[in-house]
Amino acid sequence: MNKKKLRKKYFCYRQSLSQKEVFDKSYEIFFQMKKIFFIWGRKYYHIFLPIRKYKEVDTFILVNFLLKRGKYITIPCSNFNRISIENCFFDKNVLLKKNNYGILEPVPRHKYVVSPYFIEIIFIPLLIFDLRGYRIGYGKGFYDRFIPLCKKNVIKIGLSFFSPIKKIIDIHENDLSIDIGITPDHIFFFENIKKKIL
Repeated sequence: MNKKKLRKKYFCYRQSLSQKEVFDKSYEIFFQMKKIFFIWGRKYYHIFLPIRKYKEVDTFILVNFLLKRGKYITIPCSNFNRISIENCFFDKNVLLKKNNYGILEPVPRHKYVVSPYFIEIIFIPLLIFDLRGYRIGYGKGFYDRFIPLCKKNVIKIGLSFFSPIKKIIDIHENDLSIDIGITPDHIFFFENIKKKIL
């Protein structure tokens, strides 16, 4: 199945989840995450905030966990005209407001923009990933453009409610892959992660 069909299929699957299922599965993903000890010693984390209407993984669970540990958190601020992301600082004192697409962003956003170079761990939104670490997102390419602005050894983590599929067939050489994929009942480590933790 190609990206377009997979995107439609898994978006529908996710929309069929109840709010309770989203909440429960998000916590299960978080508990899996806590087992990956080597990611919690870093300082700078970039985390997408959930779009509620799309029933995305509730990453506020992760955000609250990291803030209590004194970590630095940034969140994406999207420019839909340029298909780009600004990296914005976030803590409990930052006021969030939904933009026209239902995405929570800090206001005023220009006050919180910081360089993406400091990011050590990045949590990337997706619908599904395959057993090679390639992902299906929303198809706009925001993170494909953003990741090259980060450190070369940034650890890319994808969170999904669904088990990975075997293979996404129409992958291009510039397509973004993740280093770790996490589902409610499993952690998947992909090839590139070995180079980043040695």
